[in-house]
Amino acid sequence: MTQRLSKRYLDCTDMTMIAAESYGLNLAEWQQSVMWWLGDLARFSERNWPDTHHQVWPDWVSPGLIARAKAVAEAYPNKDDRRHDATWTQFMRLANKPDRQAQLAAIVDEGLTTDESAKVNSDEPTRRLLAIDVNYYLHQRWHTGLGVESAREVSTWIHRTVERMRSSHRLSDVACCFDSPWNHRKGLTADWEDKYKPRPPKEHELIEQLRAVKELLIGNGYCCVEVGYMEADDVMASFGNQFNGAVILLTADKDLKQCLSKRVVLLKNVTWSEDETSGDMIPEYHWFTASPSEIPSKDKDEEGYIPKYYPNLRDDTGLLPSQFPDLQCLMGDGVDGIKGAIGVGEKGALMLMQKYGSAEASIEAAKDPTSPIKPAQRKALIEFESKLEVTLQLVTLRTDLKIPSNTRI
Repeated sequence: MTQRLSKRYLDCTDMTMIAAESYGLNLAEWQQSVMWWLGDLARFSERNWPDTHHQVWPDWVSPGLIARAKAVAEAYPNKDDRRHDATWTQFMRLANKPDRQAQLAAIVDEGLTTDESAKVNSDEPTRRLLAIDVNYYLHQRWHTGLGVESAREVSTWIHRTVERMRSSHRLSDVACCFDSPWNHRKGLTADWEDKYKPRPPKEHELIEQLRAVKELLIGNGYCCVEVGYMEADDVMASFGNQFNGAVILLTADKDLKQCLSKRVVLLKNVTWSEDETSGDMIPEYHWFTASPSEIPSKDKDEEGYIPKYYPNLRDDTGLLPSQFPDLQCLMGDGVDGIKGAIGVGEKGALMLMQKYGSAEASIEAAKDPTSPIKPAQRKALIEFESKLEVTLQLVTLRTDLKIPSNTRI
């Protein structure tokens, strides 16, 4: 058999069906075993030579391949853990599941292929939409000094991210969301001394960059969405509420935390770096989820899973996403000109929300002289009561906007 094998080449000249069948069986078994061997060697090397383990591998090997093999080997560390006649890919796809052995047994019993088992065992929706806060990222680039290059830079960054996520996170839809030039929330505070988003008019060049980035994105075939008198946040929240599938909200704006769920996650940023070995541009995804169990696709790339831990609202605050607007109400938002309950502060607001559950309940507790609320906070909460209703409207995103359906890519 080895006479037909040479580096990266199999000589199939005049091969009979019987011989081909033998090669097929042996090569498939070798391929599966090699992945386990790579994982075991990676685990051993990192454990014994934590500072120099990378020297074990040749320069041209993919770091991602080794990391995947190691993660799967760690999920099934013993020979008995690998006894099922499933493919390595099936082992990989179930590596993060607590009942992975039972699911593997079911796969083998039903005789499912790798593709069939992925469909049966996947709890992910068939469609996945990326909703992007284009205004946020265009402003970010503009204010860092990119000037007239901002639109092209943002468009290129979005296109690169989408193309990568089409394969790595099975992205099927994209919605590029924009602020309307007119903001309905400004009218809510027209009579207030502290108005909503008290900012000077946009520079003409910045407005031109917003127009240009929209043209570039449309030119790349992406759906661009702007709803009159609404902010991009409201458009994204409406997609999160109405889209029939999973939703990834690409924005660093904390307001969108109220939209988090098992189906909706925040992608705060995507940063790109060049791989020293291959020269490829490699993305790093900065996620924020509702809880630790809702990590999107486990940062899955083309070939598998690399489980990681990401920041999440439950660990950060102990609150549900539906409580986040009340938290913003009490602590205020200096970026948007929302004062909140002056004197309560971020830490105080969080403690109140953890104890009483809502802004309204915190105010009612402040009226009770027997409650343990500090005098200064008690006074601030009672004085804030008259502005509570409007402030809640300012921080609560709309989820009922009419959104387009032509988001397929």
